[in-house]
Amino acid sequence: MLLSIAGFATLALFALVLFSLAFFEAVSAGFGITAVVLLGVLLALLYQTVREGVSLRERILAGIEARGREDLYDFLALVVGSFATFVLSVTLGLGPVVAAGVIGIAATLFAPKWDVPAYCGAFVGMACHTVFGYPLLTAATLVAGVVYVASRDGFGGFGGKLGTIAFSGCVLGALLRGGGFTSAAVPDWGAGRLLILYSVLGAVITYVISVRLGHSAVISSGFVGVVAGLVLPVIHPELGVSLGVVAICASFAGMSAAERMPNEGYMVAAGVLCALVFMYTSPYLGGAGGKLGTIAFGSVIALRGMRDLADVTVRTARTIALRRKRTYVVEES
Repeated sequence: MLLSIAGFATLALFALVLFSLAFFEAVSAGFGITAVVLLGVLLALLYQTVREGVSLRERILAGIEARGREDLYDFLALVVGSFATFVLSVTLGLGPVVAAGVIGIAATLFAPKWDVPAYCGAFVGMACHTVFGYPLLTAATLVAGVVYVASRDGFGGFGGKLGTIAFSGCVLGALLRGGGFTSAAVPDWGAGRLLILYSVLGAVITYVISVRLGHSAVISSGFVGVVAGLVLPVIHPELGVSLGVVAICASFAGMSAAERMPNEGYMVAAGVLCALVFMYTSPYLGGAGGKLGTIAFGSVIALRGMRDLADVTVRTARTIALRRKRTYVVEES
């Protein structure tokens, strides 16, 4: 019980912190429409997080099945995914986007039982090599493995959850070993328009392959990551790397289950949110593996929060209207 609560709280904390930083950066640039949008997203994220916490509490009280040895195997798969991705990315020079995509595809084809934890580990392995050497990567991987096991019962069906687990491992691992992070300027809107375009495409294409065509969410995201990482630098020589990064970021949102994100319209909105938060968190926590997944995670949770909040508002308005109508009928009679 305590382990599940700790895992849930860890994921919620890192998503809320990252989205708060995006809002802070937007406000620093002037309280314009982007800041207003990000404030609404942050509040929706907080609202839905509380709802998810209540749901988890109810399931805990009803009893959650222990997994034992399966958790150990998941932990080991995450470790393998992390180091394999880092080797492909740094040692073999594939880069983090293509490397993570390759690991996702390979895990689904050759070890489908453990493709999810292996892909989660791949996000840890996407960490920037100038920030994360092998000692720090080891610490991040071990922390992420523990968080993965602890958080398995919370936030089910939301894309980006695996990345948030990896992000928590990287940040906590860096704090434990005294590591730092990189920082970059917020992209201008000339680049921003392309970031939004490819972010939307990454989210929608992944969702279509996964939900509509019935393929594994892991291989769907991995495919988008490999294609984006190889093709976009050729099409856009100056921005291609960043565009590939935002495409795989949004692909994590596209890994959401249909019961969480019911159609492609939500994926378009998720792609836009992913691009905005990607842009406005550029100065913060750069080089940490899983940051992209956390952006996707917070985006889809916020969208679900907006939907649920709208449903509650409509039901409340209908109830009030019905009560007023009944009162009017009584008074007339």
